[in-house]
Amino acid sequence: MFLNRLSGEQKELFLDLCIHASKSNDNFDDAEKLVIEQYCDEMRIDVRFDEQHTEAEVAERLLEISSPSDLRIVLLETASLILSDNFYDEDEKAFFEGFAAKVGVSKEELDSLVATLGELTELYARINEFVFG
Repeated sequence: MFLNRLSGEQKELFLDLCIHASKSNDNFDDAEKLVIEQYCDEMRIDVRFDEQHTEAEVAERLLEISSPSDLRIVLLETASLILSDNFYDEDEKAFFEGFAAKVGVSKEELDSLVATLGELTELYARINEFVFG
């Protein structure tokens, strides 16, 4: 939704972050791969499923080159990916909270984001039910 606002380097780093997030629970499933493919299409970059940078390198470089708004976009879209399989396990939660802490977003803000995305998912489900019965 907001990924087109990121620079080319930010997009590649975001893709690395998505790959790390998807692998964080040792279950890189098809739902997550589909979301990554959609993200790459939106960002107009090549799809890949192997990271080029470590999580620490991604966090460090994103902090160097990103505004607070850019970092929030990265967190929002990463949360959407993590939640795409409708399962938010402890490994994913630990990964996401750890990354958020590295970029200066509190656990409370993160919990609020996850709750908001849950509400949005429910709203989309209700709209789909209305449209498709």
